[in-house]
Amino acid sequence: MQKWIMFSLFIVACLLGTGVLFQNISARQAEMAKENSAGPTLKFVASNFKFDQAEYKVKAGEKLTVSLLNKEGLHAMEIVGTTVKLDNNTKSTEFTFDKPGEYEVHCTLPCGPGHAEMKTKLIVE
Repeated sequence: MQKWIMFSLFIVACLLGTGVLFQNISARQAEMAKENSAGPTLKFVASNFKFDQAEYKVKAGEKLTVSLLNKEGLHAMEIVGTTVKLDNNTKSTEFTFDKPGEYEVHCTLPCGPGHAEMKTKLIVE
């Protein structure tokens, strides 16, 4: 009798786990479809105390969807000299970089001992 109860509980757990797995896959697919239909993007990927690139390059006058992905830790960012400020609540925004030049990008959320060095550069050509 106990074997049947354990077997039944195992089957229920497997079904629930499969449902959660497919729910996460569907949510990720919806997010990817939204990104693909958004047009040109500028994606900043933040991990503890660094961004994924030392510098980013975009063309002046091009309307972009600027987004922030927290790969490791919790971060927020600002592109100095613009109105672009992203955090966990505002993960993306549309912006047109009209002025060519170099812009500093830094983390605005104290994220630990390497926070002060968490900077990168955006070059608008």
